Amino acid sequence: MQKREEMILQRINTLGNVSVAALAADFSVSVETIRRDLNSLAQRGLIYRTHGGAAGVKARDIGRSFQTRQRTNAEIKRMITLNAIDYVFEGSVIGLDASSTSWHFAQQIPDIPCTVVTNSMHNITALVNKPNIRTIATGGVYSSKYDAFYGPLSEKLLERLHIDIGIFSCTGIDSQGKIWESNEVNASLKRKMLDASGQKILIADSSKFEKKNLILLGELSQMDVISTDKPLPYELEKYCHEYDILVLTA
Repeated sequence: MQKREEMILQRINTLGNVSVAALAADFSVSVETIRRDLNSLAQRGLIYRTHGGAAGVKARDIGRSFQTRQRTNAEIKRMITLNAIDYVFEGSVIGLDASSTSWHFAQQIPDIPCTVVTNSMHNITALVNKPNIRTIATGGVYSSKYDAFYGPLSEKLLERLHIDIGIFSCTGIDSQGKIWESNEVNASLKRKMLDASGQKILIADSSKFEKKNLILLGELSQMDVISTDKPLPYELEKYCHEYDILVLTA
């Protein structure tokens, strides 16, 4: 390993997350050089590449387990997924992330001819007795914590697909309309699914309003629909009106 790479790795392990621009400035090299260094470290499994930077392998996975999330606001999550079910149509391709909200969606989706693309084993299990639904698993590196698949293999498949309806969750939506995630593992794959999706539906209960978390997933303006259980706070309601985002309240 080159000395610069060793120093970059040490910095990432100390700070948890770093940006390409900051590293380029600190080491007085080009952005392209830093990207090559980060790609080299990532290929050896020493770091995890993020949007515009990198994260340490210890810092990238601090989200709660699926079992913990499954028990949180379960009835509310079931209710707000019902609104999104109305968007499913025969022949559609539906993308489901590995969230507990998507699991509620998978449980309630009608057994009609359609295709579901997901990285979640929980979603696959929920669909196993629905013979009219074709299920495509992304594959990738398996995480026992989330009972789901992640990594470059999962993301490469999503880059090659078109998804009609993408169903997403998050850990927070701040008053500026930024969507937050708790860890880069989930955020990275969700970004790929967002890029692949035509219509994007965010399902988020009111406990997520006006909250931030560790990783910026994207902007609420990327969504077409948000399904929730209570009226949005004023700033978020104004934001949705400005960007023509349909708000569904259970």
